[in-house]
Amino acid sequence: MSVDYRTRDDTDIRSIGPEEFFCGLFPDLLSRYSSCVEPWLSQNNPGELTIDCEGTLWSLAVCAAGIESCRGGRETGLRVKLSAEEFSGLVNDLYTPMTFFVSGGLSIQRGDMSNFLDWWMIIRALVDGRPIHVAGALEFLDASGEPLNLQQSFTPLDDTQDMRHFLETAGFLHLAGVFSESEMAQISADIDRYHDRYTEGDQSSWWATTADGARRLVRLQSFDKHSSATRALLQDPRFLRIGEVSGAGHTHCGLEGNAIEALIKPLDVVEGISDLPWHKDCSLGRHSYECCSLTVGISVTGAGPDSGQLRVIAGSHRALMWPALITRPENLGLPIIDLPTATGDITVHLSCTHHMSQAPTARERRVLYTGFRLPSVSVDSSSTGRARINRVREAAHKNVSQ
Repeated sequence: MSVDYRTRDDTDIRSIGPEEFFCGLFPDLLSRYSSCVEPWLSQNNPGELTIDCEGTLWSLAVCAAGIESCRGGRETGLRVKLSAEEFSGLVNDLYTPMTFFVSGGLSIQRGDMSNFLDWWMIIRALVDGRPIHVAGALEFLDASGEPLNLQQSFTPLDDTQDMRHFLETAGFLHLAGVFSESEMAQISADIDRYHDRYTEGDQSSWWATTADGARRLVRLQSFDKHSSATRALLQDPRFLRIGEVSGAGHTHCGLEGNAIEALIKPLDVVEGISDLPWHKDCSLGRHSYECCSLTVGISVTGAGPDSGQLRVIAGSHRALMWPALITRPENLGLPIIDLPTATGDITVHLSCTHHMSQAPTARERRVLYTGFRLPSVSVDSSSTGRARINRVREAAHKNVSQ
């Protein structure tokens, strides 16, 4: 097993129009990979799908023989409008329905987002040769074949192989006692000290409104540019070891556009993005090009159920499911794990592990977030990287979990 789930790189991207897809690719994919959708379809009815692509209608519908694709629209079910570029990006795994939803460009003419996410799973299952998740499909076993203790925490002294197996199986890690309280107190003091370096609208901070009407700074991006203690942390062997756990060559590259950011999670947020609901970090697309990255949270203050703790859905990185907007995670049949932390603890989750943060109710939380990414894969067809992608793609199309 590995946490390198990449089956494509950017040289694989090509324009795919709806006629080519619905009249050619889709029937062929269905004949080869129907087993990826049949168990889910036996328990779920996605209805019908009509895509209006620049004035031409195309449709999919579940029928006795499986799924029927054709030119023309359906009178019931989901009807969504996509540009040619959006449609091609959807098939190529550059976009998901969440991309259009978050950007404000989603045009659903009939039906709702749940219909779109269901059909997106079907398309992804067939294009990627990856089964849609059904309850009971995943096992959680340790290296000896016994049930894995999903509540387990690790320390910096624990065996890397044990941590690797846990990460590969569960999709997350809790590392206890990595940094001291005094080290985190210095980081917290820097958050206060450099608070005024950020202003609303500066493109490097997020703000929220609390119940008392105050505007609060909740995310301080590129915090290492201000805090020398944070810069030192990013070079600390205790931190850098996290990239070694996966065995896949992860290196610290930070988040999109910033190496590390500080988050303040205040009480009683009524407007703005502070505590995120269930989602995968790859929910906007490119799972098959980039997953899995490691998202790392460093607890500047401890966190529990009343102070903004992280929660994860164990094994969700191994499951094709909605990438966001899940309201009843218990229906997935996967363990939901709370990750309370003490000051100086670290949480690690894979970029396609479902997670959320609970809104604090007793005290605010402070945390640093950064990440490690997989090494780039050469586009040279003779390279080790390209050969690896081809092997993973072949395994994925055989429905083998990598």
